[in-house]
Amino acid sequence: MFPITDSIPTTESALKYGQIPLRGADLPLLVSLDVLLQECNVTRAAARLSLSQPALSAQLARLRQLFDDPLLIAPSNGRGLVASQFALNLHRRLKPALAVLSSAIQINADDFHPTKDARCFTIAATPAAAAMIIPTLIGNSAAFDNPGMKFVTVEPDFPKLASQMEKGEIDICLSPACMLPPDLCVSDLMTVPHVVVQRRRHPGGTGPVTLDEYGSELTHVNVAHNSSLHGYIDEQLYRQGRSRQVQVAVRDFSCVPAILKRSDLICTVPAAMINPLDLQLEWRALAFPFSTYSLCLAWHPRCEDDPSFLWLRGELINVAAMSNLGHGVPE
Repeated sequence: MFPITDSIPTTESALKYGQIPLRGADLPLLVSLDVLLQECNVTRAAARLSLSQPALSAQLARLRQLFDDPLLIAPSNGRGLVASQFALNLHRRLKPALAVLSSAIQINADDFHPTKDARCFTIAATPAAAAMIIPTLIGNSAAFDNPGMKFVTVEPDFPKLASQMEKGEIDICLSPACMLPPDLCVSDLMTVPHVVVQRRRHPGGTGPVTLDEYGSELTHVNVAHNSSLHGYIDEQLYRQGRSRQVQVAVRDFSCVPAILKRSDLICTVPAAMINPLDLQLEWRALAFPFSTYSLCLAWHPRCEDDPSFLWLRGELINVAAMSNLGHGVPE
């Protein structure tokens, strides 16, 4: 690091601390230096760079001053130029850096290939969204046989979500639209009805659940991120002047199938979750007005055209379509 000072460090002080004080205007000189060291001839290098020979000679003079080294010197036989040892060492480090920079600014240079490219996607998903989408996404991705492609799922922190996505800490969010902050790109994934899920041979039978039965006769499992006994379902019931009996509250759906199979409890879920839950369970329609479940896909505008994000969004759309058309999902 340079010592703290109010003045721009000189080349000599920069070299003392192992750094060069590059200015923005000096960055294009590195491209010229790369070509000069390839050609070891100012005339040929100028032609490749579409510069006049005097202009390139002026750049070479600036480069010599910048690095405090002649860079290109006349050999003993007087023919052409040869690179100094410092220039050779510098060129070895410069070439891969320029290649990365060139790739970064090329259109379509970052095409994503799910069979070979390494990428770790961080997906924020509500419990219902995670249960419906993530297992199928992982199963489909396994077909690419790419150990470099990884997935991390987290629960959304909605007050911080926009900032996290802007910083690249979260790549994609799966959530109902009403929970998403503004200024994100949003696409609808699915809209499905809610159904009741219970164990097979449940004493309540298999017919549609009436409002009286739902509120007074059945005992419920509620799923909420804070494991609350009260949720959005209860809010809807209150608006109809009703309530329900909630006996168990869990923070996600992972243990719901086991709870239902071992009890007479029921759980209200989006219809697209029927297949992912368990084949030993069955669903019943709701015979009273109840809101549908709408799931959205959200991402930050900075990722709008990123090839890897385009691939992931396409995969999530396909998974949602498969879930929406799954066997046993009611109309």
